[in-house]
Amino acid sequence: MNYELFQHPDTHIFLVDMSKELNHYFSEIVDQSIRKQLREGKKIWIMVNKKGYSQGIICHHCGHIPQCKKCSVAISYHKQLNGEMIGLCHICKTQYNFPHECPHCHSKEIKNFWLGTQQVAEIMKREYQTDAFIIESERLNSPSKIKNATEEIQNAEYQVIVGTSLLSQPIREYPLDVIIFLNADIWLNIPDFKASENNFNLLYETFTKHQTKHFIVQSFNPDQHSLRFACKLDAEGFYEKEHAFRKEYNYPPFADLCVILYKNEIEEKVFKKVDTLHKDLLYLAEKYEMKDLEIYSTPPLIYKMFGKYRYNIIIKGKNVRNFMDIVYSKLNLNAKWFKINWDADTIV
Repeated sequence: MNYELFQHPDTHIFLVDMSKELNHYFSEIVDQSIRKQLREGKKIWIMVNKKGYSQGIICHHCGHIPQCKKCSVAISYHKQLNGEMIGLCHICKTQYNFPHECPHCHSKEIKNFWLGTQQVAEIMKREYQTDAFIIESERLNSPSKIKNATEEIQNAEYQVIVGTSLLSQPIREYPLDVIIFLNADIWLNIPDFKASENNFNLLYETFTKHQTKHFIVQSFNPDQHSLRFACKLDAEGFYEKEHAFRKEYNYPPFADLCVILYKNEIEEKVFKKVDTLHKDLLYLAEKYEMKDLEIYSTPPLIYKMFGKYRYNIIIKGKNVRNFMDIVYSKLNLNAKWFKINWDADTIV
């Protein structure tokens, strides 16, 4: 089987290379482990990246993925109690009907992509003949809901819990026998210098806070350093490598980072305002001999939210604070509707 075993005194962590698996959702070792744990009456937690039924749908003919009209994100789909599917933007909460053909080319060759919590629970019922308890943010967003969910899990004696990263924290009086990460690359595809750190923290905290004997970590990129250091339980080694990366590329804490955001309902206006400010900033940096600063414009991770287009200007370097003092004295940014994050810890 396609895995590497990391053995620790009280924990075994299996890191699976999903690029070598025939089933890109459930690896062979995950399938075998689920069946074994269920036979022995043990408890399983399956961590899924997305709530609902699927992350979106894709047309196999033209590749079109329906997006929210107000936000530049794929429409997620949820299955209702009556079995009907409904589309939902997880940002603005706009609802959409489920399309039975591609809205772009009208092909009927459309398919859900990537599993949500509901679909994993459905697979548990269909393939393993067991009911799964689904935990999503709506069930844990208050102390009373957390208490009710905990009592329901304990009283119903569920063997399988399907949930998002909320479950990195243990459930009181509900020890788990195996924890499965269906896609441990959860943060790695985000274009941000903190992506590896976020990914490492999610895995490492789960490994160390849960008193669980077995963990199975599925990844399409098993050589990535955040995954390997987490599986080794080596926080010191991870941060040594992470700090070397940030120092080399001038990211915090080795440099200051300022993110200036502009948003507007009119896309052309966004381009014009950001381009003008970008040129002004480059001029001021040259005039006051702050040539070590990096100044560039880039769209954020989500280009459009709540009907407004968005664009960032990133300023990075040793003298950002001094430079921004000059910027404030020369340019009236607040009056021009720019939002400024002086001490940003992310660029998305």
